[in-house]
Amino acid sequence: MKKIMLVAAAAVLALSLVGCKGGNSGKKDAMNISIFTIQQREQPPADNKAYKWIEEKFGVTFSWDILVGDKDQKIGVLIASGDLPDLVEVDSEKFQGAGCLRDLKPLVEKYGPNLMKHYSTAWKKMIDQDSEKDAKGNIVKEHIYSLPNYGVIDGVPSDTYFNGNGWWVQKAVLKEFGYPKIKTVDQYFDLLEKYYKKYPTIDGMPTIPFNIITADWEAFDLWNPPQFLSGNPNDGNGHVIKENGKYVYYDIFTDKFAKQWFKLANGYFQRGLIDPASFTDNRDQYYAKIAQGRVLGMFIQGWQFMGEPEQTLWTAGKDERTYAPLALTFDESIRPHYRDRSLPNLQRGYGITVKCPEDKAIKIIQFMDKMLEEENQKVLYWGFEGEDYLIDTDGSKTGTKGAAYRTDKMRADQKDPNWLQKNRAILWTEEAPKLEGTMPSGYSRSMDDLPWEYALSQKQVDLDLWAAYGVSSYAEFVDPNPPQNTGWYPMWQCNPSAENGGFEEEAAVAMTGFETVQRKYLPMMIMGKPEDFEKTWNEYASLLKPLTDVYNKFMQQQLDHRVEVFGGEQ
Repeated sequence: MKKIMLVAAAAVLALSLVGCKGGNSGKKDAMNISIFTIQQREQPPADNKAYKWIEEKFGVTFSWDILVGDKDQKIGVLIASGDLPDLVEVDSEKFQGAGCLRDLKPLVEKYGPNLMKHYSTAWKKMIDQDSEKDAKGNIVKEHIYSLPNYGVIDGVPSDTYFNGNGWWVQKAVLKEFGYPKIKTVDQYFDLLEKYYKKYPTIDGMPTIPFNIITADWEAFDLWNPPQFLSGNPNDGNGHVIKENGKYVYYDIFTDKFAKQWFKLANGYFQRGLIDPASFTDNRDQYYAKIAQGRVLGMFIQGWQFMGEPEQTLWTAGKDERTYAPLALTFDESIRPHYRDRSLPNLQRGYGITVKCPEDKAIKIIQFMDKMLEEENQKVLYWGFEGEDYLIDTDGSKTGTKGAAYRTDKMRADQKDPNWLQKNRAILWTEEAPKLEGTMPSGYSRSMDDLPWEYALSQKQVDLDLWAAYGVSSYAEFVDPNPPQNTGWYPMWQCNPSAENGGFEEEAAVAMTGFETVQRKYLPMMIMGKPEDFEKTWNEYASLLKPLTDVYNKFMQQQLDHRVEVFGGEQ
């Protein structure tokens, strides 16, 4: 199993551990921060271990105004009365729109070097979200009113969970043939066919090699495959290509990649590998087949089936019938791009109110900045060495000498809400700026994401699969280090709305129109006679062109704006 590379891990830990809870904060520097939060939590007890450490080391205490009752009503009262705390938890434009928030941009730029480094990849989008703009959307005056609480990655992404787009395959199929490396869509369907011929039934029911959901709003899984097989990220209905120095938007529906995929799909159908009921089943029928454990593979987003359908398999003890994601392309020369980096959670997190004096606002920014240092992040999220985690001095517990680990009791405690209430500064850390991904030492901020810790909570069927492929999670299995998101990503955020009128309304109508054409013609293309494919494709493409011309023109405008504001490839 792959281990995280830790540079002088033991030395870093020895130097950075702040298990001594004391510290000379100096009473003259003591500061109480009043905060309004919408988190539904109890007031922390006076002897909370983490808050006592913050007070003793940094001289900072907190006064919490925890939401009770209706959120919008409470926010309205705070705004109307002007009786604002130092910080408010931002989850909309309400405080900003009422002029209640300080502009944090100049404060962070001057007093927050760690914050600037942390937010460097999101900074332009934070400014764009909060700035004053003219009627054309151009920024007139730059502002930032809140500091995103999640979605800003430092180092290498360390998340372990993957529920995005993929060519999902039953773990039993991979195990049956010795966990082969499957990189192309042809290899995938060959594997499904091989298993299908060996096991034509599963639990007395006909085996289904591959199924497609085409019902209702989930029909996007019918037309999205070429996007990913050609190595493009999840940019919605199109992909972006740089031509002669300019970024150009193309829809994914009638290009050479779409034609290549649907011609391949027609061939797979002729081999009996695609369920013909894919195009008539409703959602309940589609997911029932997954829950029965007889669908070997599907192209879908994980979150669509990981609820009740897959949970039914786990509950029934059919662990081997659950699914693993494969990142496939047309050929091995194409780099797959299925796993993305998180998107910054804009207009969320803490904002500093105008009632907070400027000198105090500066101290709060400096405190936030200090808390982003790795040694302080470890205390906030790991706890104290010897009490909340131990050091593997010889590598026998983790496979890495000097690594941090927990005992069974420590893990159990750290899932107990009562223990957390007494030992973690959750009200603060949930909304405060935080390191995500790997810290400078190579460790993840969350101990749950350390490979040896994460493995302890997993099923054997997954551990066996990961060991066979040399990874420690399905996120790593898909892509151990996904590329930085482009400045324009994701373009699906720009889909037109008819409610906005004008040319945007025309583009929205066009989008509805081409979805109608797709629902009719794509099943015909997949299930039709091979000799009819070219005729059907040409008819489909001619019907789509006037619609996609309008849609693409609108999306090009959006792309141009995003590239101008956020940049292109990072």
